[in-house]
Amino acid sequence: MLILDTFNHISTNLAALLMINQLQPPLPNTCKSPQYWGDSFKFVSKMINSSFLGKTGKVELDKFGRRSNFDLEVIQYKLGVRVLEGLWTHDEGLFQARQLHVKDNVLKEVSHDTEKDNLIVATILSAPYAMKSQTSSNQNGTRYEGYAMDLIAEVAKLVGFKYSLLIVDEYGAKDANGNWSGIIGEVVSGGADLAIADLTINSEREKVVDFSMPFLDLGISILFTSDTSKSINLFSFMTPLSPMVWGMMLVSGLAVSLVLFLIAKISPFETAELDTEEGESPFMSLRHCLWFSVASWVQQGCDFLPRAFSTRIIASFWWFFTLIMISSYTANLAAFLTIERMESPISSVQDLARSDIKYGSIQSGSTLGFFRDSSDPFYKKMFNKMTQCDDCLTESNGKGIDKVMQESGQYAFFMESVTIEYHIERNCKLSKIGENLDSKSYGIAMKKGSVLRQYITSAIIKLRQEGVLDRLKKKWWKEERGGGSCEEEEQSSDGVSTLSLKNLGGIFLVLLLGLIMGLVVVGLEILWVNCKKKNFLI
Repeated sequence: MLILDTFNHISTNLAALLMINQLQPPLPNTCKSPQYWGDSFKFVSKMINSSFLGKTGKVELDKFGRRSNFDLEVIQYKLGVRVLEGLWTHDEGLFQARQLHVKDNVLKEVSHDTEKDNLIVATILSAPYAMKSQTSSNQNGTRYEGYAMDLIAEVAKLVGFKYSLLIVDEYGAKDANGNWSGIIGEVVSGGADLAIADLTINSEREKVVDFSMPFLDLGISILFTSDTSKSINLFSFMTPLSPMVWGMMLVSGLAVSLVLFLIAKISPFETAELDTEEGESPFMSLRHCLWFSVASWVQQGCDFLPRAFSTRIIASFWWFFTLIMISSYTANLAAFLTIERMESPISSVQDLARSDIKYGSIQSGSTLGFFRDSSDPFYKKMFNKMTQCDDCLTESNGKGIDKVMQESGQYAFFMESVTIEYHIERNCKLSKIGENLDSKSYGIAMKKGSVLRQYITSAIIKLRQEGVLDRLKKKWWKEERGGGSCEEEEQSSDGVSTLSLKNLGGIFLVLLLGLIMGLVVVGLEILWVNCKKKNFLI
């Protein structure tokens, strides 16, 4: 991953300088005549003293090109299984799960106030991290449950502290005076000792608070509706062939019938009575010729065949023609009906930016900050479009999801991928579009320099080793509160789509039309015979 980040940084800066014509490619080099690259210092100065988000997290390079302020996970492979052993940080060195010791006096280390019995843990109501319990309330008030609530309970049990919850309304942002609001502001001001929520670790927040080791890895992605309104086409079974092809097939069938009829009239081998059993050739009647063409067209055949060599040649070519056309139609029909449900007006962030679909995010938070602080002009342009739109930014994820549903296909919402995964497990009309735009993590925030960091980080490492974090994610994403309700639909989307009446309704109308025409024609036939018996017709 480190090598991948290195090459990505090199290629990105090379492309940026080439696009603005500030870089000339180096001359060919040989061992005997080395050539000095005149723009090498320009290229190096572009790379150093910069920052970007890579596969290994936030990468910050100083003026010497050295990386600073980063963490590394210590991994061991045991029997082919990848096991997290610890975390190395730039400031504090190596944390290992086995170094965790339960501290009875951890509260005394956090605060000089020896009368403090509980730590204050700030959180924000956001599914599935912290939610009001659906079952019961405790004696002191409302009871809360969720992934973050279970996680902080496990951490508290390992580290050895008690805590009480503080519910905050927003994640927090820095104002013009440098003061923080929301959940970060509570930690900075001392109103809370810890903050646990879907709180993204970023460099701006790390300047004022410390974060534990990440407990969830994620990225920004696009939430969109998979139930966009479509016009129902009852005759979608005709889509595989163009109207021109359908018309040419009809004309071809009529032409073959006429040619067979004419040749049967003039061919001595077709008109001759070969024996008394066969009698006159059916191809002497135009209606029999038409029936032969139709029967061959639908690959059913009929009980009479041409006799003459000339008519057999025509029949053979007609059969070959219908074989190719029917095979092509069948294959194309299967493809059309299978991929129809997967059609979406957008498949990536680039498609979204080029479309007329509106998009937005929460008006304060790391998601909008990603677009605001990005050095990529593409994301900067998207940020300007979101902020200039009157109703594109929302106050919360819930309101953003409601807006996606209400404007069915006309609005997309940027939010964290793990939160999207939670909601699409419960609402089959929602879908995640494209790959993640970045790579980031959630962590537990605490006051700058807090001694709790080493204990909480070690606890998270231990919980990850024991599989507790995976079990909690499965519980709150796949099981609790309606999780897994879209599992059957997800399985069907991996294979062949189920065909509904809107796909094939037209063929039933065609059958109904055939039945009506048959009833009308039989009435005409009866009328014809009766009139002929009464000598009204000659």
